[in-house]
Parts: sequence; C-alpha cells; structure tokens
Amino acid sequence: MEGPRGARIEELEEIIRLSNKVFRSTLEGDMGREYPLLFSEKNCENLRIIKEDNKIVSLVGILFSNILILGNKIKVCMIGSVATDPEYRGRGFATLLMEDSILKSVQEGADLMLISGGRGLYKRLGAINAGLYKTFHIDKAKLPKSNLKVRKVDEEDIPKLLRLMESEPVRFLRSYEELKILLACSMVVNRPGEVLITEDNGNPLGYVAIQLSRKPEEIPHIKEIGGSRSAIIDSLYSILEIYKRDSILLDTIGSDTEVSYIVEKLGIRGEDRGFAGTVKIINPKGLIRNLDPYFKRMLGEEYNNFSVEFNPPVTFRFKDERFFIKEEDLPALIFGSIEKKIEAPEYLPMIKKIFQILFPIPLVDYGLNYT
Repeated sequence: MEGPRGARIEELEEIIRLSNKVFRSTLEGDMGREYPLLFSEKNCENLRIIKEDNKIVSLVGILFSNILILGNKIKVCMIGSVATDPEYRGRGFATLLMEDSILKSVQEGADLMLISGGRGLYKRLGAINAGLYKTFHIDKAKLPKSNLKVRKVDEEDIPKLLRLMESEPVRFLRSYEELKILLACSMVVNRPGEVLITEDNGNPLGYVAIQLSRKPEEIPHIKEIGGSRSAIIDSLYSILEIYKRDSILLDTIGSDTEVSYIVEKLGIRGEDRGFAGTVKIINPKGLIRNLDPYFKRMLGEEYNNFSVEFNPPVTFRFKDERFFIKEEDLPALIFGSIEKKIEAPEYLPMIKKIFQILFPIPLVDYGLNYT
C-alpha cells in the first residue's frame, strides 16, 4: 500500500476516472468538469489517495474555503468525492484517508469540516448532522405576479453577483475567479443547475442558484439565495413561468427570518431540515477563538465571567458554573441540530441563559460550493 498522501499532477486524470467510476457509473456527467475547484492541478495536494497494485484505489477530496458567520471569518475544509474502487473495499482505506484528511486540514488551519454525506464512516469519526435550515414548498397559485426582470446570469454579471453575495451575513467568501469557475460548471448541489438574477430597471436586487428539473414531475429547487428577500419572493412567479412548473422548493438558513416572515404571510410554512451532509469541529480551540469577537459583542460585560477550556471534555465556564461536553457534540450545541439537542440543565441556570443568548449560530449551506 502507498499512502495516504497527496496526489501528483500527473495522477489527476486517474483520480477523476476513479471518481467517475464510483459516482457517475449510472449517471451522465464527469466529476472533473462538475467539480473543477476540487479536481484541479492547484488542489492536487488536497486530493488524498491510497495506491494498491500500482493504481489509485481510494480517494478523499479536500477543498479549503473561508466562510463568514455574523462577521467572523472561519476556515473550513469541505470533504467530497470519498471513493474506493469496488474491488478494494472493506480494507479500511476510506477510514485511513479520512483520518489523514482531518490531520491535514488541522495543519492547514481549518477549524470546521463539512462533509457531503452522512455515511457511518463519518459518524464513527465524530461527525453529525448539525445546522438548522428550512425548505419551503411554494405553489405558483399563491405567488404574486411581478414586473421584475429575471434572467440567467453571464460572466459580465459576476461583479453584480459578488456585491449581492457580500451583503449576506452567513456566506462562503468567493473570489471573482472562483465564482467564474463555479458558474461555468453549471452545477448546484450535485445536480445540473444555473443562477438567475432579479433586476428592476437594470438594478440587481437578488439572485437564486437553482437545480434544474430532469423530469416533468420534478420540482425546481432553489439551493442558494442572496440579496433582497422581497424581490426574490416576488420573482418566483416569473421563475416558474421560465421553467413551466406549478411549484418550487426554496432552501434557506434557519436564521433567515425575513424569508420565513414573507412566505408565511402567503400561507406557506417551512419544513425544518439539517445540513446536506455532516459536520465535524476538527479544531475546537481554533473555532472558539474565531467566534470570540461574537461572544464579546453578545455578552457585553458578562463576557469577563465566561470562558472555555479544551482539555477533554470541553468545559464552558460562567462564574461558578461549569458545563462539560464531548467534542463530537459541539456542533449540535454551537450550530443546533435536528438530530441531537444539546442544552444546559436547569441546575446551571446562568450557563443555560448564556447558551440561549449565544447559540445556535447559523451555519452556511452548500449552495454553489457543494463539494
């Protein structure tokens, strides 16, 4: 066995073939074209591989990115294309590569791991479904008509899109070059998709990233939005006209109370859901350090009585009260979870109140950055 190790540039085509063999054997498409940021020469060192019998037989892809959560910048590693050749499964290769990926990601300064899947492998390594989100099923009959213009974006729209994206309090930090690549691959959360922009007299108001329907019975699914929520909801009727559908699905972060307020006034209630995968905090100390400015803003003078210790178990302190928590449960506490509810007991009233003030913190949804 050779590895785990980073891939070499000359191995990139073989890696893509393995990924296609596992993920596109019964589907049209090409993983290299659909995920160009992951499968790039620039990212080869982060494509972690194992070779056996002089060929690549197992892969874990890492893509690093920065996210912004309520003014706090956090480095994340996104895990995708976890693939083992069917002839070499059952030998623990994926586990070795995941453990290697965690070490690699911590060394690279990442605090948070986002995994595009919920396999037992990930849960055995301490990843859980965390984050609070909503999905709205919206019928055309309940939508108002609007004179806003809706159209597909092109490369000239990238500055407009970036300006709309930069206004979002919870988002991936994307450069012009990254967004250009993401738009060109025409994928939205592992499905063919596109981005539409809403304008009023040429003034950009909002955008949606939408999965396209493959079959008449499938419903278009908006996986990312940005900009004016009112303009986005007003544009939905026109979007359904474009795709000749009678209803649409709209995903939002759970903290997006404006969308909930507008849509619920139309008589539509959202369905709670979790992250489209699993989440692991791989560097608790680093994450808490990066969230510290948020804690200070929220707690005011009481911040001086609040602290976190990291010798297992993780310990939250407030004055004389202490709350102990396992590392694998931290995502559920910090970001919330539909899978596991973590809260301070009644006999810790001060910490219980502090947790109600601080948590849950919203977590990014994949949108265009699915890996």
